[in-house]
Amino acid sequence: MGSAYEGWEIDYLEKFKVRLRNQLLIVFSLILSVTTLGVAGYILIEKMKFIDALYMTIITLSTVGFKEVKPLSNVGKIFTSGLIIAGVGTFAYAVSSFSRFLIEGEVKKLFYLRKMEDKMKRLKDHIIVCGFGRVGERICEELVKENVPFVVIDSDPERIEHAESKGYLFVFKDTTETEALIKAGIERASALIAALGSDADNLFLILAAKELNPNIRVVARANSPENEKKLYKAGADKVVTPYTIGAVRLAYAALRPLVVDFVEFATTRDTKLYLEEITVREDSPVVGKSLAELDLRRKTGVTVIAIIREGNLVRNPYPDEKLMAGDNLIVLGSKEEITKVNELISPKS
Repeated sequence: MGSAYEGWEIDYLEKFKVRLRNQLLIVFSLILSVTTLGVAGYILIEKMKFIDALYMTIITLSTVGFKEVKPLSNVGKIFTSGLIIAGVGTFAYAVSSFSRFLIEGEVKKLFYLRKMEDKMKRLKDHIIVCGFGRVGERICEELVKENVPFVVIDSDPERIEHAESKGYLFVFKDTTETEALIKAGIERASALIAALGSDADNLFLILAAKELNPNIRVVARANSPENEKKLYKAGADKVVTPYTIGAVRLAYAALRPLVVDFVEFATTRDTKLYLEEITVREDSPVVGKSLAELDLRRKTGVTVIAIIREGNLVRNPYPDEKLMAGDNLIVLGSKEEITKVNELISPKS
């Protein structure tokens, strides 16, 4: 059984209009053909005038049973019987055709898609996930766990149907098309993840995304390590090579199993321990204060593992290390503890 999206054009709303117009055209053509046949038949068989033949055809097709213009011959009666059958058949086809149109979910899907587009228009600071393959789907699962709004873009009908079944917002278009990014609200998005299976497609996608929104953060998937530099040159803020990461992790799992177990325990969302990054804003009350003054471990329970400052990594910072605007703290703690430190460092205004 094919996908529910199989055969849909890229613009599904336009496709709906075309299908509805074609359906109406077919039904109208059948009615016109049967009416023409009836008028011609009565003129030829019963020698009626055009207006009488049209009247007889209409009352016959509508089966209203009004008085005949004149008594019919045997041939005329047989012709009228056939015309009644043709009329009933045409009516039955029209009803079943439109019923099928509704049952198949065309109208329901139209309203669903319009509602979904309205939701996308209201999104802000969301993430756009381009490509809903195995990697893209896993990314979306993580975003759902983090309660982060996102939009999926893919041109594969089966993948889009799968995304819809999960309740994800989606754009059914070629991911490298500018219109797809605009529909996904790229001008309001905070980040874009290029998770396509082709490095060339990811490169074109990065160029298009940066042209539409120069400030958007782009994280790109590189299927080949040789293409990492090209993706960075295209404008990617971060390039990830799944195969390289997987290979390194396998090697570490064999060489340093306890270290890998700890990292998995600290980063897996199924545990109560989280690794998180927290940005120190310019208006943060902690700017200029040292870690010792803040005493985050006692007040919140989190451990500050590192500080990323102007692209440099400050590992295991000393207690007298003073925080600066723009610092990114890498902290380890429970969800509740991280919420506390967030409220302390970046309180809501």
